[in-house]
Formats: sequence, structure tokens, C-alpha cells
Amino acid sequence: MSLDAFYTALSASQSGAQYTPDVQSAASGINIDLLKVAVQAILAGDDSASVDGDQATALKAGFEFAAKLVKMLEKEPGTNEMLNLYKYFKQAKGEKPAEPSFYQMEAKYKYNAWKEVSHISAHRAQALYIQEVGTLIEKYGTRSA
Repeated sequence: MSLDAFYTALSASQSGAQYTPDVQSAASGINIDLLKVAVQAILAGDDSASVDGDQATALKAGFEFAAKLVKMLEKEPGTNEMLNLYKYFKQAKGEKPAEPSFYQMEAKYKYNAWKEVSHISAHRAQALYIQEVGTLIEKYGTRSA
């Protein structure tokens, strides 16, 4: 399962066995057990699902780690995979992209991708981003440093 790949990468990063110091720093202090519970609760819920307290803190830290870890993929993801990362990232950060003009095709694709998930909670977007990064790790693998 894609989340297993993500948690394995998180453990490897926390132990200092893999990845850059920047990625290792993002991984430090994340309680993996709390993160697993938070992600599982969010993914089991509906589009408005959220967590609070220590679970919310662990989820946010896991999301920030995932945003750094995605840069360590062996290969660059395809266009649709990049759009998935983009839309979840923007929604997780509470950022609304500017509505593009008619001629801005790339911006239009990004905006439309974000619009698909604009109704979901930030916590759900964070959990879905983590899940997407896990899927990409399984598909492409990661570089050590």
C-alpha cells in the first residue's frame, strides 16, 4: 500500500539513513504512530474530515515532510500526477490559485485541478497529498541524497 512506502521513507529519514539533511530535518520530531492514526481517520472520513490537537500537529508535520520528500523521487512524475500534487498542496495550504485568462493553458489546468478539490478540508488535502506521495514513491522510488 502506498502509505507503507511513505512511512518507510519517514522512518529511514528519521534514522538519518537516507535523504538530505533538509528532508531529515523535516522528518525529525514526527510521531509516526500519531501520524498514522490521523491519516487513517481523515481518509476514512468524508470531505470535511479533520483532526485536532496532537494528531493535527502530526498531520501537518507529515504533510510538510511529504512536500520535501517528493523532491527526492528518482523520476519526475507525469503531468496528471503533478496536477494531483498541485491541487492537494494548494488546498492543504489554504491557497486559492488565481483564475487564469483564456490563453493561459497551463494555469487553467492547474486551476481546474484545484477546483476539483476546493470543497475538501485542509486536513483531508494533507492526508491525500501524503497518500499521493506514497504512491509516487512506490512507482518511481527515491534517491538517497
